[in-house]
Amino acid sequence: MAEHDDVRIEKNTTVLPSWLSWQAILLVVAAVFFVRNMLLPLVSDDIPYAFIWDGADRGNLLDGVGERVRITSFYDIVVSQWSHYFTWGGRILGIGLTQFFAWQGKLPFNILNTIVFAALIVLMFRLGTGEILKHMNRTYMIWLIIAVWFLLPDPFLTVLWMCGSCVYLWMALLECLFLLPYCLKYWHSDFWEAPPRWSVPVMAVSGLAAGWSVETGAAAVAFITFFALIYFWRQGQLERWMVVGYIFLCVGTLMLTQAPGEMHRLELQREFEYNPALPPEMYWTSLMFYINFDECFWPVTKFWLPLLVPVALYIYRLPAGHRLNKVTLFQGVFLAAAMVVMIIMMFVPMASARAGFFPTVCIIILSLAALRELMPELNLFAKDHIGLCRGAFCVVAAIWLVVSGILLHVEWSVYQQWTQRIDYINARAHQELVVVHQIDAPPIADEMAEWSESCYTWNTGILAWGSDLEPRPEGSHNIMYAQYYGWKKVMTDGEDRRQP
Repeated sequence: MAEHDDVRIEKNTTVLPSWLSWQAILLVVAAVFFVRNMLLPLVSDDIPYAFIWDGADRGNLLDGVGERVRITSFYDIVVSQWSHYFTWGGRILGIGLTQFFAWQGKLPFNILNTIVFAALIVLMFRLGTGEILKHMNRTYMIWLIIAVWFLLPDPFLTVLWMCGSCVYLWMALLECLFLLPYCLKYWHSDFWEAPPRWSVPVMAVSGLAAGWSVETGAAAVAFITFFALIYFWRQGQLERWMVVGYIFLCVGTLMLTQAPGEMHRLELQREFEYNPALPPEMYWTSLMFYINFDECFWPVTKFWLPLLVPVALYIYRLPAGHRLNKVTLFQGVFLAAAMVVMIIMMFVPMASARAGFFPTVCIIILSLAALRELMPELNLFAKDHIGLCRGAFCVVAAIWLVVSGILLHVEWSVYQQWTQRIDYINARAHQELVVVHQIDAPPIADEMAEWSESCYTWNTGILAWGSDLEPRPEGSHNIMYAQYYGWKKVMTDGEDRRQP
């Protein structure tokens, strides 16, 4: 096994022009990501969370919601999250961030979300390779961009949509930050040989935040950290900051999963939420398992296959008898954590592909560990096959540009319809009820969704199930939308597109 204190970096080759650095690639992708953020208005749960959560009146997300009070201070967010915790769910950090940005406006979120997106990319590199940014190269960055742009589950809902991003993308950053010291200690035995005094309180806070993030991420992190403690204990390297971090991680996870509102929400959803595909009496039946496999397990895990290719290649090239080493042990723990979470989700009613966000982050991280081991051979291959590598890069870049162009086209179309709708309602704000046209995504958006079974941008299904208004005046999003803009009542024309 190669020692991980070695430095293996990309040599200067003529495969790509020198100005096309990994920083330039990341900057271009982040710029497109920022534009997409700017084209996405406050939608779906973003608007109900702009109001103080009223748990005494069934919260803000169910049909027939009454008058609510807008958030205008940090105190309002605290009051709102206290009610939310006891009547709906324990995602204090993610939903608290959503309420903060719903109060402050979309622009601060757009800027910070782009920074968080780029930070997670860099952090995954550090976790998977143990290297400092000086050793990042274009190969790593291109692989990471492919992963986060094409292989994350429902990226439109987990990294762009404000509420979804706060719950999944931002919480994944917290979870990765918590894992960082453990991974660096694993790759480099001299990391924190003499732990700084602040390591214990910092790991306590970091563990509490990682545990109190989102259920699937917290479970995966707890799994990984548990085996990390065993490993360090056997190596005689177990230190206080590791144990304290894990204890507070468990405390945060318990605070998240044992929130009093969890059971209360389940009862309300059974009684009031519309779900013709899986009525409450069919929970934990073969129908539920089939739906969860078809809509959660398979749409997520099928995108792991490309990420596991370098892992398989690395293991295949190892000599017989040397396939259990420090790298494969790391990969095995991360893969097991991701798979265990996805299996658990099979038993959760109405599981969505979004639940696989952090498990997929785990797969990206372990694929980087394999890529690091293959890097010397890849560099030699690039020198010997410059034309082939240039062609491969051009193909990948062309696919990214075409797909990004389609996404921007769809999102610009919806953005125009959204802003025109607001102007239309404002001109008729005196009316008791304003009927507007349903928003339609360009046909190519539905074709993309059918082809990939992942939500990359707006499509008819996303618009029908919560993103657009509904042809029912009692719909919660209709009511909250009207309250947010100071109108009376708003609804759409046409048929209810939620019909199965």
